[in-house]
Amino acid sequence: MTGAAARARPLASTSDLPPPGGSVHLMGIGGAGMRGLAVLLHHAGYHVSGCDRGAADALRDLTSLGIRVEPAHDAAHLAGTDLLVRSSAVPTDLPEVARAASAGVPVMRRARALGAALDGRTLVGIAGTHGKTTITAMAGFAAAAAGLDPLVLVGGRVSDWDGFGRLGEGPAVVEADEFDRSFLELRPTVAVVSSLEAEHLDTYGDFASLRSAFAEFAARARHAGGLIYCHDDAGARALGESTGFGVGYGFGPGAWCRIAATGPRTCRLGWPGGVADITLRVPGRHNQLNAAAAFLSTLKLGADPARAASGLARFRGVARRLERIGDWPDLKVFDDYAHHPTEVAASIAALREAHPAARLTVVFQPHLYTRTRDFAAAFADALSAADAARVLPVYPARETPIPGVTSELITRAAAAEAIDRDAALELVPPQGHEHDREEVLVFMGAGDVTELAHAAIRRRTDDAVGA
Repeated sequence: MTGAAARARPLASTSDLPPPGGSVHLMGIGGAGMRGLAVLLHHAGYHVSGCDRGAADALRDLTSLGIRVEPAHDAAHLAGTDLLVRSSAVPTDLPEVARAASAGVPVMRRARALGAALDGRTLVGIAGTHGKTTITAMAGFAAAAAGLDPLVLVGGRVSDWDGFGRLGEGPAVVEADEFDRSFLELRPTVAVVSSLEAEHLDTYGDFASLRSAFAEFAARARHAGGLIYCHDDAGARALGESTGFGVGYGFGPGAWCRIAATGPRTCRLGWPGGVADITLRVPGRHNQLNAAAAFLSTLKLGADPARAASGLARFRGVARRLERIGDWPDLKVFDDYAHHPTEVAASIAALREAHPAARLTVVFQPHLYTRTRDFAAAFADALSAADAARVLPVYPARETPIPGVTSELITRAAAAEAIDRDAALELVPPQGHEHDREEVLVFMGAGDVTELAHAAIRRRTDDAVGA
């Protein structure tokens, strides 16, 4: 569907969903966005089922609720179904979609189903090229501590919630993803834009079209709670200042809410009429910016500042966002989702700040051929801040190969080495082969590099168990 067609179509409402008690089947239910929707629909009284090719044990957060998850796609899943929901990653030529069309079962994209399920609810929509997952989770912690009982839907696993969201009867705090124009299915009361850089150009074609979509998203909050944007980010600042109804946060001069770092994990927020001291458990300047966005969005909901700050102090992070998965005296291993040059640079800077004396090695897996082609030089520049960089082959995700586009575009432009999966595993030595100085190793990317990271950890832990 073109952007013009998407804008011309009315937004979904609860009337587009079957009545509670109906059956909804979710294709690609293991995806981060789908999992939160599955729990939300289950809580609303629907009979929810789904299918996914992922490992069943990775979906325990859903199966423990009684949600039936099938391990493969099959047209038989449509029996008794009132609505079929598919993620944007699911092709339209799969058996369930074809059967639904012939049987008259409505088919809806995940983003539209989410918009319908949230229709009429006070909604904080958190968008941006970077940081939206962490900001959403942080805002959920702040709002919960303030007694607002938020519903939170986030694109990463939060251990404190044992899943990808938090159920609540209060306002909704939702990650608003720009991919496939998904966030344009939402009606935000408060819109947050953490950053605005060229990304998902396979969807938008050019930056002007991407910016236009963000402007449309932000404009929906004009007569409600308004827009919160990162004043330090050039793209977000230009968008926010053009609206005339936004407030900016940042370290730089001119921000409506000014951040002053008072320590590696502490900062002071000052805005007209208020000051708050924030303590974080997660490192990095980028997380202080994230915390400011989360804090301000919670204030827009009427939260007490001190209680919101106490919630931020309890936040321990989101899975795959600089998640420490291995911890030995000689070696710290992290799993990180960074897949854009700005994110890679921010993660490396945060690790440098937290471990200034350590040798830092990055194992980076480029995600998408188009992104690798467009940002190879920028990736090389970001990776140069590490002591050593190793680059895996491109993870294709939804794309077919592009001739001439390989990870060598990055390694040729940087002091980085190509590496395969077997060699990457060797970077975590068995027990008894400890490093002679502290080492920090981070597996980075949005593809299956996380599986490699955990396999590397098992290499040492299994060896220790057998010792």
